[in-house]
Amino acid sequence: MRNKTTASILAFFLGGLGIHQFYLRNYIRGAIFLLFSWTFIPILFGFVDFLILLVMNEDRFNDKYNKDRIRKSSNINRTSYIPSDSKFKSIPEKKIINPTIPSRTFEDERIDFYKSKDSSIVDVNETSFELNISLIDSNVGDYEEVPYWAHSYVYSFDALDQASLEQKEFYFYFKKKFLENEFIDVDGNTNYAFVLYFDIIKAYEDHNDIELLERQFLLLGEICPKTKNYSHSTFKNLLSKRTDTFSTEKLSEIEKPAYQFEQGYYQYDPDQYKLGRIYKSQLGLNENEVLLLNKFYSQSNVFTSIEGCLIAVVNQYLFVLKSFNKFINEENSSFEKEVEFFKKKIKQFYKDNSEYGYSNIDYINEIAETEIYQTIFRRIENFIRHELGHTRKLKTDFFYNLHNLDKEFDARIGEIVDKVNKSNKESIVQPDKKTQILLNAQNVNRWKIEFSKLKENFDKNNYSDFLESIIHLEEVNQKNPNIEHIFYEASKFIAKYDKVKALQFYAKYIHYDLKSKKFDYKQMNKTIQKSLFKNEVQIENFKDIIAKLIETRDIGSALEEILVIYVPKRKKIKLDRTEIQEVAKKHNSTVELLNEYLLNDEEDETLSEKINKESNEEEIEIVVAVESISESPFKQCLNFNKTQIGILQIMQANTLVISQSEVDEFALKNGMFKNQLIDSINEICFELLEGEPLIEEEEENYVIEKFYYQELEK
Repeated sequence: MRNKTTASILAFFLGGLGIHQFYLRNYIRGAIFLLFSWTFIPILFGFVDFLILLVMNEDRFNDKYNKDRIRKSSNINRTSYIPSDSKFKSIPEKKIINPTIPSRTFEDERIDFYKSKDSSIVDVNETSFELNISLIDSNVGDYEEVPYWAHSYVYSFDALDQASLEQKEFYFYFKKKFLENEFIDVDGNTNYAFVLYFDIIKAYEDHNDIELLERQFLLLGEICPKTKNYSHSTFKNLLSKRTDTFSTEKLSEIEKPAYQFEQGYYQYDPDQYKLGRIYKSQLGLNENEVLLLNKFYSQSNVFTSIEGCLIAVVNQYLFVLKSFNKFINEENSSFEKEVEFFKKKIKQFYKDNSEYGYSNIDYINEIAETEIYQTIFRRIENFIRHELGHTRKLKTDFFYNLHNLDKEFDARIGEIVDKVNKSNKESIVQPDKKTQILLNAQNVNRWKIEFSKLKENFDKNNYSDFLESIIHLEEVNQKNPNIEHIFYEASKFIAKYDKVKALQFYAKYIHYDLKSKKFDYKQMNKTIQKSLFKNEVQIENFKDIIAKLIETRDIGSALEEILVIYVPKRKKIKLDRTEIQEVAKKHNSTVELLNEYLLNDEEDETLSEKINKESNEEEIEIVVAVESISESPFKQCLNFNKTQIGILQIMQANTLVISQSEVDEFALKNGMFKNQLIDSINEICFELLEGEPLIEEEEENYVIEKFYYQELEK
């Protein structure tokens, strides 16, 4: 038993070496004192310890430093424990001749502890009659409250030596339930969990079952999350010493940041912004699908910023990778083998080109794998863009284009991806209304694709589908700045088959044109005008409707008035025949005019033809004062010259579409070639539009997307 006086003397004379700490069994403190004994600091602390020990009373000293010794002594020399219902009598305490207490292990103490709890073990004159020994008391019931164990740093299983009887009892109950794979809440008393941590490591040395150890570490981490980092480090170290397949694969897996986050070792999720993590729940993805989508960071652009478009690309990407092997012609090949082939090629590339500075094999593997999967994703995105009518395309060159790796990638992977895409073309889900609206806002001429199909499938005997489709186009082009052109073209096309609808579509053209940035007010051509109107009266009535629409912006009233524009407006005239005869004598020509006025409907048609012949064939024109809208200047960072600004202004005035011949003529007048002019503008806009070209070719025209043009303006 440690003595206060002895400890005080050691602290005073040998405090600088920490000898008193070793005497008090504070081995770590003693080691620190000894380590820094060459400085004055341990001497100072030793003197402080001397003063503390000097003023400390014996009871407090024993309670702090001799508590366990006193308890051990009482357990060894106690009166034999006999349960209340036992037939044995108390045995007087035997006098201790030798005051020196022999050193005992924790195992000895644990056996003594359970002897005191088990009535089948009886001590008589230091002789034990062991009827049954159970180191874990199976009769201990569930605990309503976890015995409090003040937090301390646990460095080994021996920390249990410092526990009270109640704490030890609970620990073995806790361990028993743990080994039965049951979750026991230690209520923040982490000492129990850390003692068990060292306990299961010690058990692993005997059973050597690494998979069992993993399951135990995971369960322990759920019970006490503070053990996770220690468990992960230990588990990783043990795996590195093994050569079996499970250990090798598991070591590779647990080193990945995603695994460490999932198991709670790290709070930061490295895949938080990757597609697999984002759409796992929304699309009901399995673990393998999540893994495939987490191979790279998806770079958002104007197309994939529309969620419906991005989901379409994601679904097609997963389909392609699942179906890839079915389209491989070579035997003994697979998608996985192709990926490994290019990873080896890239490793060799960096090995041969040390100037790039990459020497970490794991890092090279990671960036190579990322580039392979990302190139496939971009290629699939281009396919979806085409199917959804988005004209702009991404560059899909393989990043490692040196040594013809890009050509080899296209031959071994790219061409197969294209085949799988085509095989699944009919299964691509068409975008919903919300997605259509956003797509049409980005691609102002996208409506032309559907309009062309409507004209191809038009049935003059039943064109209700055509009319409904035009209304649908109107709904999904509400954010399209060029929506008015849909109705202008629809009006021209339907004029041969439905005059009223043609006039209504033209009225809608005016309605949306008034809302646009520039009021173009395109007129009906002469041919359509002749087919729509029989006489000058109908023309004037329609002019009045359009003029009123421009003034009031009330499209509803205009459409209603057009419905009755062809209804004959007959006048009831009461005539006095006597007066007619008198007038007829004086004005024969007037009588002829009245006779023509009273002609029937068939004669009206003859009259209308006469009017059409006599009237000039000018287009319908309504003079309307429209407030001109001045164009905003371009951003100062775009250093356009006068020629470049001029062609951009011409394109803006023509709804951002211009024929190549016009550009060629304009460029030659300004001493340039058309390609030189277009390329110079795209080059200036390169950084602002993040690599996207501003002006693109579309058949025989040059076009600019409204979205990109707005980026140029202040």
